[in-house]
Amino acid sequence: MIKDLSSFYSKNALNMKRSEIRELLKITRQPGIISFAGGLPAPDTFPVAELQDICSKVLQEKGSTALQYGTTEGEAPLREAIAQWMNHEKAAIKADNILVTAGSQQGLDIVAKVFVDPGDIIIVELPSYIGGLQAFTAYRAKMIGVPQDNDGMRMDKLEKVLEKLARKKKRPKFIYVVPDFQNPSGVTMSLERRKKLLELAYQYGVPIVEDSPYRDLRFAGEPVPAIYALDDQEQVIALGTFSKIFCPGLRLAWIMAPATWLDKMIVAKQSMDLCCPTFNQLVAAEYINRGQLPKQIEQIRALYGRKREVMLKALKKHMPKGVKWTKPEGGLFLWVKLPKNLSANELFPKAVEEKVAYVIGSAFHCDGKGQNSMRLNFSFPTEEQIEEGVKRLAAMIGKNM
Repeated sequence: MIKDLSSFYSKNALNMKRSEIRELLKITRQPGIISFAGGLPAPDTFPVAELQDICSKVLQEKGSTALQYGTTEGEAPLREAIAQWMNHEKAAIKADNILVTAGSQQGLDIVAKVFVDPGDIIIVELPSYIGGLQAFTAYRAKMIGVPQDNDGMRMDKLEKVLEKLARKKKRPKFIYVVPDFQNPSGVTMSLERRKKLLELAYQYGVPIVEDSPYRDLRFAGEPVPAIYALDDQEQVIALGTFSKIFCPGLRLAWIMAPATWLDKMIVAKQSMDLCCPTFNQLVAAEYINRGQLPKQIEQIRALYGRKREVMLKALKKHMPKGVKWTKPEGGLFLWVKLPKNLSANELFPKAVEEKVAYVIGSAFHCDGKGQNSMRLNFSFPTEEQIEEGVKRLAAMIGKNM
């Protein structure tokens, strides 16, 4: 018998880390806990009745196709529907620019698999989406974090990083951003900074990976053009998903990229799963083609907008002085900063004792910092749970200040 099974792991496997959010969610399933930790859509937004009819129609009219293997790049009806959806912002996008993925997390893994060798540099936000950090870590990328403020990634800091790397004759493989209602911070990158980001990307010859799963969930403020819509040199790879605007259980998302890059991504995906579920794709395509998606999004916006207001009012009412938070114009999350002498990591067990949970901010920092921050989700809990949960959280923080 082999005594040390771990001796057979690859270096990539040894470098993999568990998702801190997924581990925390196990704790938050304890009875009575109000959880702000997950990023789950509200179940009452799922169009169950419409999907019952659509599923029946797909099986009746396309059953032999729907239940068979499909193409790696995705079923043509869905790719065409996604291209048309994105064409609202940039008319040049075609179905040939779309790769359907099993959730946007697979999209991140594919991007990392295609672009990253061990030791390669990529630039991320501080804080940044933990799923992206996890995917890039698995391929042993070296991540450099650039701070953000209420207008998104700071371009002055990014420019200094790029200048420094250029002097050393090093070029990042890509710049990864979540520009719309960012996970975890909730902030949106301004139009001025989006333009500057593209300018720097062109100047230094660096691709941009734009991950925007929440873009359509705006319920305040004025829309800002997508980065890919401003790109005129084919340097942006855009990731989108149906998980937040339709149903996460279908596990359908997509990558939009220049044809040359996309071809290599299709090859990378073939060694993962050959194809996404054909049935799910045809169901989603039918739903979109019926014109149901805009109505669905409006319902989600209205619900999440109300929940955000409840959370903001509760934070203002209950949080002790010295605690600050963002005011997102859309999405699912907001970001709380504690006084520097407090650690959200150390306070987490105490929060669980008070039957409330959050995600520690350090999980979203590639440099391990952000100990005094936390992410709160307002899409999943009810309005009553938001009010009570914030009250519990604020009382716990107040006791430890």
